[in-house]
Amino acid sequence: MDPVNALSVAAAAVQFADITIKITKRIAVFATLHDATDDPGGPKAFVERIRSHLNLLNNTVQRINEGLASYEDGLRDDEIRNLNDYMSNINSHGRRLDQLLSRYLPNDDASIPATLLAALKSIASDHKIKSAMASINELLPLLTTFLTSMVLKGGFRFSTPGTAGTYTEPGQCPPSSGAIYQVSRHEVRHFIDRPEVLNGIGRLFDDQHTRSPKIVILQGMGGQGKTQLALRYCANAHRQKQFDCILWIDASSRGSTVRGLEEIAGELNETNEAFPDSDSRIAFVRRKLTTANLSWLLVLDNYDDPSAFDLREYIPKSPLGNVLVTSRSPDTERIGSMLRISGMTEKEATNLLFKHLDISEDSNNRTAAIDIVSRLGYLPLAIDQAGAYMKVEGVPLIDFLSHYEQSTRDIFNSVPSLWEYTESPSSKSGEETTNVVAKTVFTTWNLSFRLLKPDTSTGHFKATVLSLLAFFDEHEILEEYFRAYCSVNHPNQQPDWMSLFTDGKGCWSSRKFDSVMREFSRLSLITALNTERKGTEYAIISLHPLVRDWINLRQEKSMHKENFITFTQLLAAVLLPELRGQSELMPRFGWCFTQYHQIHAHVISWMKFFERYKSDLHPTIVTSERERHLAPTASEQLIAVYLYEFGLFDNSLELSRWLWESCDVSDSLMLRSKFDAGTYEVINLRRMGLCDEAKRKSREKLQYWTTIFGTDGSYDDLREKSLELLIISLFTTVHLQDRWEAIELCRSQLQKLQINERNMLTRYKLLTGIMVAAHNLGQNDVHDAILETILNETVRCDENDSWKKTWTWNVWFEVTWHAICSSNDSNTKNRLSRAALEWAVGRGMGEYFESRTLRATALSDIGMFAEGEAMIRDCISEFAFMPSSRIHFVDAYEALGDILEDQRRYEEAYEAYNSALLQLQGPELQNHTLRILDECASVASNFNLGLADAHWTSRLSLKKKTDDLGGIVSNTIDLYKVKVKIGTELAARDGLELLVDGLELYGVEFVHEKNSIRRTHLKQINAIIDLNDRESLQDLPEGGMVQELLMKKLGAWYGFDLLIRMAVQLLRIANTTAAEEAFYIAKATFEQAKGMGEGIVEDFIGRVYDYLRLRTAIDRDDQRMQDTLSWARLQVCEKLENDGERVGDWWEDLTTDMMALINPPKTQSSNLTTTASHLEKPVSRRIMQRLSGGLSRARNFKLPGLSSSQPSLTFRRGLKSVHDVAAGVTTPTTVDS
Repeated sequence: MDPVNALSVAAAAVQFADITIKITKRIAVFATLHDATDDPGGPKAFVERIRSHLNLLNNTVQRINEGLASYEDGLRDDEIRNLNDYMSNINSHGRRLDQLLSRYLPNDDASIPATLLAALKSIASDHKIKSAMASINELLPLLTTFLTSMVLKGGFRFSTPGTAGTYTEPGQCPPSSGAIYQVSRHEVRHFIDRPEVLNGIGRLFDDQHTRSPKIVILQGMGGQGKTQLALRYCANAHRQKQFDCILWIDASSRGSTVRGLEEIAGELNETNEAFPDSDSRIAFVRRKLTTANLSWLLVLDNYDDPSAFDLREYIPKSPLGNVLVTSRSPDTERIGSMLRISGMTEKEATNLLFKHLDISEDSNNRTAAIDIVSRLGYLPLAIDQAGAYMKVEGVPLIDFLSHYEQSTRDIFNSVPSLWEYTESPSSKSGEETTNVVAKTVFTTWNLSFRLLKPDTSTGHFKATVLSLLAFFDEHEILEEYFRAYCSVNHPNQQPDWMSLFTDGKGCWSSRKFDSVMREFSRLSLITALNTERKGTEYAIISLHPLVRDWINLRQEKSMHKENFITFTQLLAAVLLPELRGQSELMPRFGWCFTQYHQIHAHVISWMKFFERYKSDLHPTIVTSERERHLAPTASEQLIAVYLYEFGLFDNSLELSRWLWESCDVSDSLMLRSKFDAGTYEVINLRRMGLCDEAKRKSREKLQYWTTIFGTDGSYDDLREKSLELLIISLFTTVHLQDRWEAIELCRSQLQKLQINERNMLTRYKLLTGIMVAAHNLGQNDVHDAILETILNETVRCDENDSWKKTWTWNVWFEVTWHAICSSNDSNTKNRLSRAALEWAVGRGMGEYFESRTLRATALSDIGMFAEGEAMIRDCISEFAFMPSSRIHFVDAYEALGDILEDQRRYEEAYEAYNSALLQLQGPELQNHTLRILDECASVASNFNLGLADAHWTSRLSLKKKTDDLGGIVSNTIDLYKVKVKIGTELAARDGLELLVDGLELYGVEFVHEKNSIRRTHLKQINAIIDLNDRESLQDLPEGGMVQELLMKKLGAWYGFDLLIRMAVQLLRIANTTAAEEAFYIAKATFEQAKGMGEGIVEDFIGRVYDYLRLRTAIDRDDQRMQDTLSWARLQVCEKLENDGERVGDWWEDLTTDMMALINPPKTQSSNLTTTASHLEKPVSRRIMQRLSGGLSRARNFKLPGLSSSQPSLTFRRGLKSVHDVAAGVTTPTTVDS
């Protein structure tokens, strides 16, 4: 990738963001106008469209910019150059629009309504402004197509779902000019002032001359006091009123950085502006600090892993800004001026040591102190620990070094190989001072460790506990975890070290736990301890990361692995009591947000150690002494479930596969764990977008378990779950053949199922499966019949609500969703969605948020739009803080799009749908992708036809990779309609080619141009019709193969539907000859067709009307028009004979304009309820004569794999028995491929 052009794209993105903000601020003044009407075609609406369209384009530009930064392969040079050209044009048009608007927008008298109203009208009538907006709108489809294609092929990745959030307009009010001091950390009481470092920070800020924020990095190894120095610099600056704002953020991870920015948003939000999600809060802070006329200092503490995320994306751009970063990583030098903290000066170090010790600073003690701090490498943490050791142990200052030297020999003898760490900082740098620092730090900690007296039984237990602490993440280790491990074991089966924390009866003692932790704290083996339990029920512990590393390093590998197994059981003990739905296919945890986040970092830490040891480990079974209703399970399986719920599918998949290979089915406990591991392997693959592989694995698992279980009836529940897993996997692929197979499996099981209370859950799962498949296959009668049956048997008839106890989440979700979409019963929608939400409370987080999404959709569907929108926006906002997969964001944004579309807020709906689309990732085509592309195109067609064209074109190219021929035809028709609306000659020709492609799916190729290029086909062609060869067309046989093929129905469309449209389109491009032949064939085929629905008949006659209008405009042949209208009236009478009065009104409305083009006899009647005998069919007969004989070769072609009729499902209304359901399904022997 050309770096110059890549940087140019990034710069252009920033420029356009500035332009968008500038214009948005300019036109925001019009929102206050009450005299301007809200007419959709009025000037106020026009200005609002400028705002919304610019926001849409700006979102797309910024997403492309972010995607480029994450694109590892890089674009080709020609691609990046083209993209750079697009961006350049966007900025050019944006600047032009800004200049045009500036001529009308008032300045000093901006508050005068009359002036504003005049400016508003002038803007709306300015053709140059409209031209500039048109140019901008033309670029939106191009950029959207590029962005969508890169996302769908996995090129662009967005690190968090929130990056696809909706755009929030810039605020108008800057923060208060009063000083803001938002610093959450506190200095240690024995802080030693280090003026050289503090002055150095000030000098580096002063030396920078840039329009961007000034950035200084304090870099050094852990324990150097970087955070304390930053705190002292903030305190000094606050006292001296050096900055208007001083803000502090924990930047140790992306999540903590986001949380810090959100806290700052609350501090700066003086106008109580509402924020829909996390992204809007972050954007608010960046805007405030970028645009406000005030100086600020932002401290980003503990940015130690630059590879995890780029901190610069969160830093506001302001020449008045100052950023102070603390980090261990030298790689941070690229983001600002670096000040390396190598250690304290001799005076600073000795002062720190003396602050720990209550002794005089005479010459002897000072000499000894100088020797000690020199030996400790002037490292503040090491000096702190040495001082703690001397104070607790009572070691005189002058005797410390002798203790130190003895301890040094012990350490290097006890850790002979430093097993897992093959490259230490000393070997990497080769600098002597680094060697001394590293050795001194670990030696000091070992001195503290020896005070635990590990040679005694109690000391050994403490050493074991310390070793267990080192497996946790260093932050927020809760007493609760150890207490949970104690509770799952019988008092007689507790590990020996648990005696440190239990009383004489084996019960947990918080007092004894506090005592041990305080001892660790005194020795600086833990860095934070909350035993006061303020705001929490349990004590909280934290380790310094270097202490954690040291503890892990000092253990022999065999002991380290043994302690890791204990840590695994400890984590499982925390997870097991929260498990819900253990009898279901997918158990979940019933936790709140806080619990998820507290345990999350510790599970991730566990995963890192697991990857080291997994080849030497075996699954461990955990049972609960307290929760006896919970079945025993593998500890690792619980962790796999947690990883799945947190959206870490890669990790969960790895762990599930390890369990599958490691569990021995001869052990009954291991057998169930192996079954669950296989289940989660499949569902992880599905969540990763690998639906075809998930389907294949489901078959393998079913075959495996069928072999293992044999005819043993005790495993019927697992056998049923294995089949359920396959059925669900078949539903989630994009292949119609898989859905028919799933229906066959469901029907087969229903036929075997006995009707009794025990089998009701199975029955509803199978009925739900058929209902979903029928909906996806367009079998609406079957879908509606099953839905009504389920609702009648449960929600509407069961007064005791016993059905709530038997449904699984899959049944809850599908029945509720389809009731909302299909039922006309508002009471049922309201009751069912509320019941689903109540059921989900206390269950898995995924179920809870999906049920809230359902509830929001139901509220909107029954007319409570504001309530529904508020609920779904709350969901999206909370998703940013919860463990979830991207699919939750997809569902939420999609639901938001539906709500906004129902209110005709099309631009906002498009942005919501597009946000959902950008969350879909995975190497395989997904149903979600096809559906949301369709939704994006549908709403875009209301305000930007080019955008709709781009999305439907993308969808059609993807749809052609499936076996859904009906879906391909429907997509073709949708895209064709957009081409017609665009109206250009190029669009007309594109639309014509779309119809030709669509007709090929019926097995017929229509040639409309001479010397046309040979085409490639999705399907075998059975007949080729040259519309320019009249002689061969005269030989077409009546009722021959061509008509049979065109009377096929793919999805909702017959072949003649496409052919009549093709005739109209041929007239639009002035190919009258081909148009006439296509028109006659379409009419003849339509006349022969039977059993069509009312909509098909009305649509076809409407297209005949379109054709006649265009044809009459060419040659004014009134007789042909009257003959064709007479034929059309007769066809309508015959095919819609049961509704003559309504059709008569429709016909009169349809033909009023047409009849005005000719001079009909006064006696002519348009009443279709009378079919007079004089209405013969001469036109039809002439057509049939032209189609008779000839083209006999077409009869010899067969259409492989094509059934004689469209696959259909037939159900009797009521579904009073399971066997009625099973008998009603008609599955075809073959399906179009």
